[in-house]
Amino acid sequence: MAGLDIDEEENTAFAFDGDVEEETTKYELCAVGRFLTERNVSVRAMKSKLADVWKPAMGINIKELEPGIFLFQFYHKEDLGWVLKGGLWSFDNAMLIIAAIPQGEEPMNVPLWHVNLWIQLYNLPTGFMVESVGKQLGDFFGEFLEYDTKNNSSIWREFMRVKVRIDVRKPLKRRKKIVKRNGTEVIINCKYERLGDFCFTCGLMSHTERYCRKFLNRGNEEISKD
Repeated sequence: MAGLDIDEEENTAFAFDGDVEEETTKYELCAVGRFLTERNVSVRAMKSKLADVWKPAMGINIKELEPGIFLFQFYHKEDLGWVLKGGLWSFDNAMLIIAAIPQGEEPMNVPLWHVNLWIQLYNLPTGFMVESVGKQLGDFFGEFLEYDTKNNSSIWREFMRVKVRIDVRKPLKRRKKIVKRNGTEVIINCKYERLGDFCFTCGLMSHTERYCRKFLNRGNEEISKD
């Protein structure tokens, strides 16, 4: 035992016998996700609800990898693709951040910080209801993804509609001041479609005022919900 060198043993390389290949397609039909909430999620109820809403033709298996992180295993690429492209999903008013798992990546390493939302932009001046303006405003409220051309069906429109990518770690922006060529200032108001839990105090989507520390510590200060 006196002649045993532990450091030498630990640093000795280990070689596998035979051909060993990494299984890179293990999560080919899987997605990983989490719900944007600080409340506990009823896993059993969530599984039942999503299975009922998605109705995958070939079935689905949902497994909790660790508290709050879920693996969604599908059995056909069409079912997986429909869910990933199908829009914003939620359970118990908490939005689901869901993403495909890149080949060779582990589910727990997939970043889950962004959601895609449609927003409605109100109070745009005459002549500003065009896609070029929508792209600029989309990049202000988030990251511009898409302009709703179908919202151009009539001469007069109440709002512009664009899709943006939102970083959930940042507060939501709700208005933007713009200056017209004649120097007139206009406030553009933003309405987020299908928005789940949202805190008017801090602007984050992970909770409501009931669970917001800033709100609870506000004292007698009034909080605007405009």
